Amino acid sequence: MPDGPGRVVDGSFASAALGVTKRYKVWLPAGYDTLTSRRYPVIYMLHGLGGDETNWIEAGKLDAVADAARMQAIVVMPDGDDGFYANSATPADKARCLSRTPPFSGAGQKPEDYCVEHARYEDYVTRDLVAHVDLSFRTIAERRGRGIGGLSMGGFGALQLAMRHQDLFAAAASHSGVDALLYVGPHPYVADQVVLLQDVTSWGRGIGPIGELIRGIFGTDPGNWKGHDPATLAAGLKDGDLALYLDCGTEDMFLLHDGAQYLHDVLTRAGVKHEWYLGPGGHDFGFWRERIDDSLGFFTRALAPAGP
Repeated sequence: MPDGPGRVVDGSFASAALGVTKRYKVWLPAGYDTLTSRRYPVIYMLHGLGGDETNWIEAGKLDAVADAARMQAIVVMPDGDDGFYANSATPADKARCLSRTPPFSGAGQKPEDYCVEHARYEDYVTRDLVAHVDLSFRTIAERRGRGIGGLSMGGFGALQLAMRHQDLFAAAASHSGVDALLYVGPHPYVADQVVLLQDVTSWGRGIGPIGELIRGIFGTDPGNWKGHDPATLAAGLKDGDLALYLDCGTEDMFLLHDGAQYLHDVLTRAGVKHEWYLGPGGHDFGFWRERIDDSLGFFTRALAPAGP
């Protein structure tokens, strides 16, 4: 096992799906520069709403956790704006975006950082980003060497992208994700009393701009919502289709722990083995920093090892 820390580097590339250049950060493991014949599994870690490519390093300290674990994998952290990692049903309006500050932009972000020509964030990740990373770094450029994880919006993105693209990803991890997009209640969770949303045009009516954003992304077709809902997609999985990791804090301000418990039960009923943690914590990096070593360890076990 190579000694010493890994290193974080910045990258950017032109995304055809978005019509703009996007930035990312990548953690390269110890030995990457000297073991020049070695190929590595790659883990994509997605940020949450209002975040950017810097969050997992600056707030999550992912690099320190990966160094401590002496992990032999590449971790890619892309900028996903506020797109929920889905192709939006509402076309992008770049001119309007450039003229205002949206409510979810992170501190210091400029309009040119998040305004896009086309809001096709699923294609951005699964086509443009994966292809760029496989060309730019010594990855194991196969499904067995590719995983995807994230927090909050990124946890949702990781689950639905992996479930929708099982040809690309072998494993997915969600930290405090929107694991059940159509879960209405109850709160607190009761397994035999689950209510799922029927009228998608009413999704998030009580949560202001977030509800408006998500209704715009998924539109008015219930089939599109179900086609991106991790809990709906999970019902069609068989054990062994994907390696899955879920966690959530029991003090989550958005009550996402209830939807996470529902997804856990859906997977359990389907006989799909998965790693699962529900425990004290909120919807913040205080919880996520405590759990990132668990998801990175999960990926290490689930993906093909670096070699030769």
